[in-house]
Amino acid sequence: MTECESLIQLPNPPSVLAWSSTVGKKEGEGPLRECFDAIEQDSYFGQSTWEAAESELQRQTVRRLLEKSHCTEHDVGCLFAGDLINQCTSSTYALRHFDTPYLGIFGACSTFAEGLLLGACMVSGMGMQRCAVLTSSHFSSAERQFRFPLSYGGQRMLSAWY
Repeated sequence: MTECESLIQLPNPPSVLAWSSTVGKKEGEGPLRECFDAIEQDSYFGQSTWEAAESELQRQTVRRLLEKSHCTEHDVGCLFAGDLINQCTSSTYALRHFDTPYLGIFGACSTFAEGLLLGACMVSGMGMQRCAVLTSSHFSSAERQFRFPLSYGGQRMLSAWY
């Protein structure tokens, strides 16, 4: 197989209609603050747990995306989404409120790239008019999942600060 034969070539290259981003306080204090649509000061997003906060973050972002693209949820053929919690918990709870098919993706840091690839293939070759790709990572829910649960009050190792 030659290098060219291993490439995915889309017969009808799709384009990005709109994008939206929601970030937390720390990202909003950084050099890219002007690039974000919404900066939330409350890490709980008005919810009682960090996992629920991540779901709310996703819901707000999808709603804003629909507004920016002048689309309704019925205009979107599929939502490709993922997060860093077991079984895409935040994404599943966030997107169950939308009347749009949802396909969960779990690829950790590659989730968004996987979603873009799947979405591009569906729009280019499978006849879907529009799709949305969504990914999130809430520091506190990811910390609970992969490192030291913050709610336990454990001390972080000095090496974690650098």
